[in-house]
Amino acid sequence: MNHIKILIIVFILPFSLSAKDYNASLFGVKSDGLTLNTRSIQKGIDFISENGGGRLVFYVGRYLTGSIKLKSNVTIKLEEGAVLVGSSSIYDYNSSGSIKAIICADGQENIGISGKGVIEGRGALLLKNMNDLNTKGFLLDSLTKQPVLLGFSNCTGVQIDSVNMTDAAGAVQVFDKCNNLSIATVVVKSRNNAEFPGVIFIENKKVQLLNTYIEVTGKPVQWIGDAKEIVIEKTIDSTGTKIDITL
Repeated sequence: MNHIKILIIVFILPFSLSAKDYNASLFGVKSDGLTLNTRSIQKGIDFISENGGGRLVFYVGRYLTGSIKLKSNVTIKLEEGAVLVGSSSIYDYNSSGSIKAIICADGQENIGISGKGVIEGRGALLLKNMNDLNTKGFLLDSLTKQPVLLGFSNCTGVQIDSVNMTDAAGAVQVFDKCNNLSIATVVVKSRNNAEFPGVIFIENKKVQLLNTYIEVTGKPVQWIGDAKEIVIEKTIDSTGTKIDITL
């Protein structure tokens, strides 16, 4: 009898611990590519984090947004055909910690981005609008920094899996002082700004960069500060050159 009870517990436990999925539309998120969804998406993230964690799932469509802050125990899942589209107005971006991004997080745990969808920065249009504002003297110094697509700082347990990232205004991803970070099967394509690399790692620990393709005008990867316990496998740039740790 005890063996039967143990078997039942073993089979039930994975299901009880599995992440709960929440359709983004439940929180009023629109997929028309026109509605600015920043508040609705943030509402979904906050709700999921406050209720035990889970995945905020986006299905086929274009979801316009400004900066959203990812919270502990929440994963954003972009199904194939789902595109998270960055706003073309710099006024729709802010930062969590020190990094301005479409998806940002500071001091959070067990967070991630998954699925075969796309995060699209509309970097060329954003840069044009920023330059126009700057020429007219309307852009404050605090708003001149180009937002990245993903910007995480001081986070633990970060998983970026299978997503496609394109058309950033500056760097595509920035990870600052994160621990247990995994980036796997990701495609990065962004050629708007030669000054910025594809991924910036700043003093992170326990990093895995696996099966990833990075096509940018600048350096594919930039390592700043100490890089501890780093694993890079089957990751290449647009020329087919393997990416390694070069500080």
